[in-house]
Amino acid sequence: MAEIYNVKEGALLKCSFGTSTSQLKVPKGHGVCIQGKNQATVTDHIPNENIMPFGMCTKSDPALPCNPSITLKWINGKKDHLLQGEMVLLNTCMVPCMQGGIIKIDQSGQQE
Repeated sequence: MAEIYNVKEGALLKCSFGTSTSQLKVPKGHGVCIQGKNQATVTDHIPNENIMPFGMCTKSDPALPCNPSITLKWINGKKDHLLQGEMVLLNTCMVPCMQGGIIKIDQSGQQE
């Protein structure tokens, strides 16, 4: 089984329908940094604030520019580690896009 890491700003994200990766943005700190970057929580799921587009969305034919549509928090956060009342984001978390894709963490941003 792969190692489980806490996720920080700059983590690489991948969407199952996207043509490129994206970097997680955590502009509002939760009070904890990892290696000088803000630690993320499950609430860091806002499109175009935390989760940027993934190039083109291949859900449609022809592919259209990606426009992430996310309404839920990240799933599978660390239940026993809370920051400001929210679960810490782990590299095993995922979040569904309303366009049909599944967004996962490709790299946590830490030295893995």
